[in-house]
Amino acid sequence: MQKSGFFNSNNGDRVYSADDFAAYFGDLVSNGIFVKNGDSLKVTAATGMNITVQPGTGWINGYHYSNTTPLDLPITTADGVNPRIDRVVLRWDNMARSISLAVKDGTPAPTPSPPNLTRNSDTWELGIGTVYVVRGALAINAENISDTRFSPVTCDIVNSLVMAVYQ
Repeated sequence: MQKSGFFNSNNGDRVYSADDFAAYFGDLVSNGIFVKNGDSLKVTAATGMNITVQPGTGWINGYHYSNTTPLDLPITTADGVNPRIDRVVLRWDNMARSISLAVKDGTPAPTPSPPNLTRNSDTWELGIGTVYVVRGALAINAENISDTRFSPVTCDIVNSLVMAVYQ
């Protein structure tokens, strides 16, 4: 099927959807975070079993995301026997028509690994950080948080056809 756009409508003969615009912008801008400063969407330790994601913006599959204030997210209670690694993601959910921050719980194990990122036509996740949850932990410490925002495998910086985009 051939498609072109975007042309003015003549008696309703041109109707465009958000998907049409997302496909267009998705061809011009890559998935990732916009780097306004070094803290854009950075994961930090908060109080107790909580983390904070700093303000910032991202781009997934032609759709824009913005977090304008620090956002606290809870970490699930630690296992009493084994540690686990949770993954903090920026998740595009096509069915819910939204992008939001979330924590994916890892599986407790003697040598844990973070859960895989989901990347399909309904869900696309960018991994912005991992949290090593020590067995029996009552709080998350800064040294147990790994920053994965700049990894081309898990997240990356937004790029355009021209060059990296620094907002």
